[in-house]
Amino acid sequence: MYEKLDKLRAEVERCKSKIEDDKAKLKAAEAKLQEAENSQILADVGALNLSPEQLAEFLKLATSGKLTSSGTASNYGTTAASTDHETDNDDETEDFDDEEN
Repeated sequence: MYEKLDKLRAEVERCKSKIEDDKAKLKAAEAKLQEAENSQILADVGALNLSPEQLAEFLKLATSGKLTSSGTASNYGTTAASTDHETDNDDETEDFDDEEN
């Protein structure tokens, strides 16, 4: 007589259990994302080859809006970092050209 209610209660419990599992998966995925973002930030900052004092000044200028695009990057030793990115793009273009032929 109460079989339908028992089935519905069981379904509710399965859904609750699944929600808890999904919350745990979400938390783990968010932690992985945060770690990847942190690693990328450290890699980008490391590529600038700045002293801690230079980095602090650079960030202060950037947050104040006083950072300009003309020549400022070279003042902070980022020419090597920009050269690396340009080289990577050239390699990708060559690979793309090879695939077209």
